[in-house]
Amino acid sequence: MKNPLFYKKIVPLDNVKHRDLRLTRKGNVFPFARGANLIPAVIDEFGAAMAHLPIAFLPGAKQPAAVFLIGLEPGSNLFLESDDSWVGRYVPAYLRRYPFIVGDVPGGEALLCLDEGDEGISTSEGERLFNDAGEAEPAVIQARDLCANYKRSADRTDEFCATLQKLGLFESVTLNAQTPDRGNTVVHGLFTVDEAAFDRLAPEDVTMLHEKRFLKPIVQHMASMGAVTKLADRNAERLKASAA
Repeated sequence: MKNPLFYKKIVPLDNVKHRDLRLTRKGNVFPFARGANLIPAVIDEFGAAMAHLPIAFLPGAKQPAAVFLIGLEPGSNLFLESDDSWVGRYVPAYLRRYPFIVGDVPGGEALLCLDEGDEGISTSEGERLFNDAGEAEPAVIQARDLCANYKRSADRTDEFCATLQKLGLFESVTLNAQTPDRGNTVVHGLFTVDEAAFDRLAPEDVTMLHEKRFLKPIVQHMASMGAVTKLADRNAERLKASAA
């Protein structure tokens, strides 16, 4: 199977094999995300992110997937400074969990895994993963909790997207981001919730969405579309700075 975005070599975290590994990356520094204009999103973070990051849906083989729009064109991440530090007010959980991830084992318990291809891993400096006795250090304990919570939310997000698709709520859109100096910047290839279709939902479908706790994330997604203007403003500021 294809590796998830940013991951290169996923292996189960092992307190013997990885005892000497350390994390060198500090704070909200994400060089691996430099070329990404879309970041996976989960519904449990819609509320915290909606004022800062547009939430849209990317077409997929089975169903659309929720994503944060962080750039107006492929290869453009508007939230990383020249030193690769994140400047947005909300940092997506997908970035915060890297280089860790939960791996599913058929018939067994899920395992905490690590991307051995991460350039932020060292054996000589940084925060240790395990102590000399092989016990997990805070970095691993925090990663385990974050990844477990992310996995649960990702599963619910898959159900959320499948439900919206079944109800016919997605529409293909072209997002127009107006900038003062370049006019319109257009983003193609994404879905949003069709508000007209949402308004036409049958009462029993609304009840079902309420029971699944999916109404709130729909509204949060819709509200997040206002943040497209903030992306355009950020893009204009970058262009002005590069031209100076």
